[in-house]
Amino acid sequence: MTSGDDTKERAPGEAVGMDPKKSACVLIGVSKYQHLPNLPSVPGNLDALSRLLTDRSVWGLPADRIVRVPDPQAAGDLTGPIYDAIEQAPDTLIVYYAGHGLKTLEDEQLYLTVSTSRRNRSETTLAYRRVRQILESCRDRVKHRVVILDCCHSGQALDGMAVSEAGLQDAELRTKGSYVLTATAADEKAVADSTKRYTAFSGELIKILQNGDPRRPDRERLSLDEIHKLLVQSLDLRTLPMPRKQDQDGVGALPFVWNRASRRPPRPPEYWTRRRRAWAGLALASTLTAGAAAGHWAPELWSTGSERAAIPGSCGKGSRATLLDVSDQLDEPGYDEFQGSEVAGLSGLALADGSGGAYAVRDETPAQIFTLSLGSPGALPGKLNPRVTGVQGIYKPDGSKFTTFDGEGLVVEKGGKTALVSSEKGPAIRRIRLSDGKQIGKDLPLPNTFYPPPRGVAESTRNVESLAVIPDGTLLYAGMEAPLLGDEDVHGRHQVRIERYRGSSGGHYEPDRQIGYQTEEGLYLSELVAVGPDRLLALERGYIRGLGNGVRVYEVDLRGAANLTDTEHLVKDDSDRMAHKTLLVDLADCPPGNVRTDDDQQNPLLDNVEGMALGPAIPAGGKAKVPEGSRALYLISDNNSRSEQTTRLYALAVSLQRS
Repeated sequence: MTSGDDTKERAPGEAVGMDPKKSACVLIGVSKYQHLPNLPSVPGNLDALSRLLTDRSVWGLPADRIVRVPDPQAAGDLTGPIYDAIEQAPDTLIVYYAGHGLKTLEDEQLYLTVSTSRRNRSETTLAYRRVRQILESCRDRVKHRVVILDCCHSGQALDGMAVSEAGLQDAELRTKGSYVLTATAADEKAVADSTKRYTAFSGELIKILQNGDPRRPDRERLSLDEIHKLLVQSLDLRTLPMPRKQDQDGVGALPFVWNRASRRPPRPPEYWTRRRRAWAGLALASTLTAGAAAGHWAPELWSTGSERAAIPGSCGKGSRATLLDVSDQLDEPGYDEFQGSEVAGLSGLALADGSGGAYAVRDETPAQIFTLSLGSPGALPGKLNPRVTGVQGIYKPDGSKFTTFDGEGLVVEKGGKTALVSSEKGPAIRRIRLSDGKQIGKDLPLPNTFYPPPRGVAESTRNVESLAVIPDGTLLYAGMEAPLLGDEDVHGRHQVRIERYRGSSGGHYEPDRQIGYQTEEGLYLSELVAVGPDRLLALERGYIRGLGNGVRVYEVDLRGAANLTDTEHLVKDDSDRMAHKTLLVDLADCPPGNVRTDDDQQNPLLDNVEGMALGPAIPAGGKAKVPEGSRALYLISDNNSRSEQTTRLYALAVSLQRS
């Protein structure tokens, strides 16, 4: 197996690097001791690592291949699960240990402790040499063996893990075809503060798995060596002990986990559970068969570049949404560039105040807002004819350019002269004067937790993703794309936070309430639209390679949702504190229309939709059979400035629930 970026073409299902489907992991953690100080942060290590390693957007280890061993009582409780895991891991075996590590003056060996271990009694511990021997014995059956040791040697700290590596020779850690990562260097003490959720070393490892490497957004996978380098950098910034690594046969260079900071479309595979994969295949087959028999939606419907069914059309039986039109015109020559600026990366969408047009903010630099005409005069919103009519750079208050920018959320304030723009890089929410693009005033205040580490606990590339303001401007909502570090998922459904601000258009806004929102499996919160003071529309989207995008819009009722401002960590049992939501439209259920796709999609209509805007009322009836009281809803996809993706605009009619 060769090392390097996981970007080359390969056959579907072909494994590159460490294959989670053929691997296993043993997570051992000792927190409760009879004769040594307890380590209360160790269980948090096991919880987070178990969740992340089985998350297919991180690695995707099958849930039945990860074994947690909390508070083993005897040496056999440590070795037994390792023997069992060997039988399940022809590719990679990971053994993780967190607890007290001891050494004796007699032989200068490392001894792993169990709950009943006593200091200076090596017979009550497990010599690491025995673990090494077990791993050496299976070298012909297990291709890669990874050991992660978050432990000490001396255990002198009363409320932590004391460590000294003076007696730990490289030979002790050397196993052919293996990689060993240790928490400390020679003669240092590791940190395990009982007031923290994780031990220091494992906490940094968890952050890396959770957030990826934001400095390498071009890199899709991270190797163990790259993880070690990131650990060294982050621990050094905190003046904590430096970790060590021992690599045999180049295991450390192999692609390992997905880099969650990659700018490629997010891939939330939990949306595609085995049951849903089967359901999607059956639904597709039955649709094609029924369509062919009826003489429409013929089997070639789903092939790249074929003609699509006519629209408008309902988005599923009993749906409250109708697809009115869809257009890829902004991707076509003559429309994909305006005055030398590439029309790409459109991530936030907002309707212009009373003009019938719209604004779209570009992610990444150059920081720009495009002015769009959505349709021909008199045809809006039934027929799309999108084109760019203007472009405005976004500048700092002194007129200089932003060197780092990642525009995501966009709202036009009352009066139409200013807009609020959120940037994930910073992160920041800024007020922009639309006439010249200059920032007015200071950034809006953000909770400290909404910043990436070390200031906060948010993902560096999935933080302040969406903005929404109610019509009178008194309430502003800012939504996080992904959970904060430490906020638990619920079977793949992300528990994200929405900050509510109180203030006025063009004036000052202050945070006054934090609301929880739970996405569907594997999807992320991409955009918000305010319908009223306590009602939002929420756009959820995600991506899995080989199956494509998931795009859904929900109506959200904020009444009854708990105020989470002072809630440090969300847990699974907090589901009842989240805002209530109701499905409005699943884009996969809409008629495909006359669009093309070069990607694998369950419906060629689907793409990386990130922007959403709620439009005016639409007359009932007509060819589209629009229900009474419907409103226009516009969606736009972000092509990530990649030629293989599409800038696509959608127009729908939606019938909203009455408050």
